[in-house]
Amino acid sequence: MVVSTYDDPRPARMISVDGVESDFEHSLTFPLKTYKGDESKCTYVQSKNTLVLTDRFAHTVFMFDTVNGTSRAVTNENIQEPRGACVGPGDTVLVCSENKNSIVHLTIDGKILGTYPVDMKFPYSICVSKDGTRLAVFNRCTGNTKLQLFKISPAMN
Repeated sequence: MVVSTYDDPRPARMISVDGVESDFEHSLTFPLKTYKGDESKCTYVQSKNTLVLTDRFAHTVFMFDTVNGTSRAVTNENIQEPRGACVGPGDTVLVCSENKNSIVHLTIDGKILGTYPVDMKFPYSICVSKDGTRLAVFNRCTGNTKLQLFKISPAMN
């Protein structure tokens, strides 16, 4: 498993099912900052060996190739205070853009495939069902929290 950290210069760590923590084998150059709680989240696209890390206040999504040790920073006007991220259909990435009240869909190369508005303020957390047919989005709007479930349609050829 890959998990986000805070108050640690390593913003993401690996944890085995037995609870053993480890770092990534290849040296990854993480942003030179130590995130506080709620400033960064991560996900891992296992089939592409790609660690995805959001940086809330830099309005950036980082994509780290954990085999080659390379990375790219993705910024875009639609990525504003990125929060939760998850692996999407076809080994893509879905990221909550909190200040745009939307979900941004990215390739692991950082290309934006689309931006999808959600009917909630401050989308915060996101996940896709194991079978890839459902998307759940949760927000953090005090007094107006929502959990929305969406059906993911297969791409048309």
